[in-house]
Amino acid sequence: MSDIREPQVYEVAVVGAAGFLGGSVMSALTAAGYRAGGFTLDRPLFSGGVVDAEAASVRTVVWCASRINPRLATERPELVERDRGDLAEALAQFASWDRPPRVIAFSSGGTVYGPPAEPPYAETMEPSPVNEYGAAKLDLEHQLAGSTLETVSLRVSNAYGPGQRPAPGQGVLAHWMEAVLSGGEVHLYGDPSSTRDYVYVDDIAHAVVAAHRADTPPQVVNIGSGLPTTLDRLLESLEFAVAPARFDTVRHPARATDTDHSTLDATLARESLGWRATVSLDEGVARMWQWRASQ
Repeated sequence: MSDIREPQVYEVAVVGAAGFLGGSVMSALTAAGYRAGGFTLDRPLFSGGVVDAEAASVRTVVWCASRINPRLATERPELVERDRGDLAEALAQFASWDRPPRVIAFSSGGTVYGPPAEPPYAETMEPSPVNEYGAAKLDLEHQLAGSTLETVSLRVSNAYGPGQRPAPGQGVLAHWMEAVLSGGEVHLYGDPSSTRDYVYVDDIAHAVVAAHRADTPPQVVNIGSGLPTTLDRLLESLEFAVAPARFDTVRHPARATDTDHSTLDATLARESLGWRATVSLDEGVARMWQWRASQ
């Protein structure tokens, strides 16, 4: 076999540890007492096809690395292919180890489901991606499931929280907070009564910890609050968090990548991982605003 498995330095390797989700995952694993190593573009997990020596005995790899978001997946399909190639290469490497690791990766509960299924979406429903981003994430799930490894795809709903920066077509609260800080207008796209399932970043990280420690985690599991939140309700939470600051809101039609309603059924996460979202929307938005305003 290709690797030397002793001694173990890290129990968990987090690929994409410098990102929004990866950074929170690192913090949660460390707080839970696990030895976690963070890997980034500056410190890759593999170099020249050789694994970093300190990660050669990990029990779990958390795959947070991605180049795409809903807008980029549509506009730059080459990035989708690069993500696919990176994961394929990594899975092949892991499969060659004497004791292959469990691989936990992030999918998108907000975009892999769609009509004819209706929310709240459960894992038993047939996926029907609503855009190219959802299709890319579903393909990632198929890569994982088609490998010989033990894998877990976390279908995360709409993530938000400290550390999230505005990105093209993603992170509505990050965009809104940026506008408030700059004295600009907040732009709301789509029907204000359309709903999303917002889940706080620390809750997501705790789901990763639960999936790492579980004896037999599900291969696919939804990670969401289970609560439908309208855009108007999200806007109300922002207004409360930023007070006494005020802002004007400009409303726009929905974009091509937007969905009308999306809420996840998180029953499986509760029953199989002992996980549930604990941070309320108002508390989470307030924490995110405190972080962003302090930058």
